Amino acid sequence: MAKQNGLRQLVVSTVVLAICGGLAFGLSNWSQPPKKKAKSTPFPLVQTQVLEQKPVSFTVDSQGVVQPAIETSLVAEVTGVITDVAPGFASGRLFKKGELLARIDDSDYRVGLKQAEATLAAKKAKLQEEMARSEAEKKSWLRAGRKLADAPPLLLRLPYVNEAKANVQAAEAQLEKARRDLERTRVRAPYDGMVKDREINLGQYIAKGAVVGSVFSINSAEVRLPLKPADLMFVRLPEAGKVIEQTIPVTFTQQLGSQSVTWQGQLDRIEGVVDQQSRMHFVVATISDPYGLQSDAAKLPLKAGSFVRASITGGELDNLIRVPRNVVYGDGQVLLVNNDSSVTFRKVTSVYADEDSVYISEGLKEGDVLCLTPLVSPVEGMRIRVDSESSLVNTNKTSAAKG
Repeated sequence: MAKQNGLRQLVVSTVVLAICGGLAFGLSNWSQPPKKKAKSTPFPLVQTQVLEQKPVSFTVDSQGVVQPAIETSLVAEVTGVITDVAPGFASGRLFKKGELLARIDDSDYRVGLKQAEATLAAKKAKLQEEMARSEAEKKSWLRAGRKLADAPPLLLRLPYVNEAKANVQAAEAQLEKARRDLERTRVRAPYDGMVKDREINLGQYIAKGAVVGSVFSINSAEVRLPLKPADLMFVRLPEAGKVIEQTIPVTFTQQLGSQSVTWQGQLDRIEGVVDQQSRMHFVVATISDPYGLQSDAAKLPLKAGSFVRASITGGELDNLIRVPRNVVYGDGQVLLVNNDSSVTFRKVTSVYADEDSVYISEGLKEGDVLCLTPLVSPVEGMRIRVDSESSLVNTNKTSAAKG
């Protein structure tokens, strides 16, 4: 009996151990992660662009201050007391050519004019007297049966006649001066324009040469514009001192609060000197009728002293290729796409670059396919996939802003 119980216990223990072992083996196999399948890395997807050569018209940006084309400091040409000041002789007032602006006391100059007239009359009388004496001497010489050619000049009183003529001419000059001095007591406008400032007042005594005021012409204005040496290749300018024959438009812009106002002008000339400190070249642009007084259309005036920004329309440069700035790598290279969907580096030479684009003159040709998508650490011959929706037509603009 004891033997049977021991055998039964052994069998049960063996079965339990077998079951536990099977469970442990099964759990160990189930806990292992499934094997991962190796994934193939796809070629990067890029967008491309077929390049075209086109002429590009650049716009050179500059800035400057509006100045009158003609500005004049009026000075007193005679001495005296201001007896009259015209209401229009005030800052900001308009005037016409020849308009009376101020008057200086002319009493002394009227006296001087009368004295000059009297002196001239006396000198003319003296001349008539000497001419009469000369004529009498001629007749007396001829009555004596002698030839007039043999008569001495002093006997005929010719030196006295010449002296009298010279005195008449001097008196006439003094009379003309007296008339001018009298006219100069009236300060008149030299042209159509505007008063900048007035330096005199009623009752003020002024000396000859004293500044009466400042005026300027309103027919046109000028803006002196600095250009960097690199800008000169984009604007077709003649040599210094020569006239600009072709019209080079200039657009002036001024910010008045939230409103941006523009005026049209054109380049007039190029200065013959370079600023020694900034090394800038200077051109001068003109604006006709800056105050809009000669135009029927209402427009805001471009006042003298205003700061404006200018955009100069430059000439065209042929056979340039425009590419986005972000496709040019730091060493001046771009990526081109080959027919076998691989990429290759190409060294390029640019003539100008702005914040959006780079304009290429050498290194690319028409028909090259440019990779527009920046790649991380690209290598020569790297394979890519071309996006089917990629633009294959170059969208080069025919104009570019430069500044």
